[in-house]
Amino acid sequence: MTDEIKIITEGQAKDLILEYALKNGDKTISAHEIQKEILPELSSDEVEFLFEKIQNTTDNVADVAISEYACLITATGITKRFIEQGGFTKSEKETAELKEKKAEKERIDFEKSIIDLRLKKWQLKTFWWIFGFAIIGSALSVYNFTNSLSPSKNVKQQEERIEKMESELEKLQTSISNGKTLDSLQTTKDLTEIEKK
Repeated sequence: MTDEIKIITEGQAKDLILEYALKNGDKTISAHEIQKEILPELSSDEVEFLFEKIQNTTDNVADVAISEYACLITATGITKRFIEQGGFTKSEKETAELKEKKAEKERIDFEKSIIDLRLKKWQLKTFWWIFGFAIIGSALSVYNFTNSLSPSKNVKQQEERIEKMESELEKLQTSISNGKTLDSLQTTKDLTEIEKK
């Protein structure tokens, strides 16, 4: 014959104790009786420890009396309502879920901090390069702007060439006009000579 060992949580064990106390009504039940009847896989010290935990709850779900010689429990009016609302098992599950959520949040925060650290390292490595390029670009744009405001050498050379060409053109015009006047004077002189003949 094989003995099956029931694996139950602390909350389930405390709920079993309270349910057994409810079945027995106003009768006082000892830790020894609980250990013998419903929790044979636990030692009497473990059952007494569960009695202490039930006694230390803030809801005062049962009357628990603990002395050197015995641990006794009696169900109260709150015991039935507490069991109907889920008992210690429900609060144990809620606590476990909260712990899981907290652990998940801490894991996510840890991963986020790793990503933030990588990003900060990347920013630190690239910031000075980008900053340097920005300074160089700004300096070049200021240089180009100031150069565009002052006349360049090419413009000055072109202006000088234009002035030379204009002066040569004026000289040419004067020489042409002088040549015409000379021609006109000579033609009149020639005409007067022809008339005299």
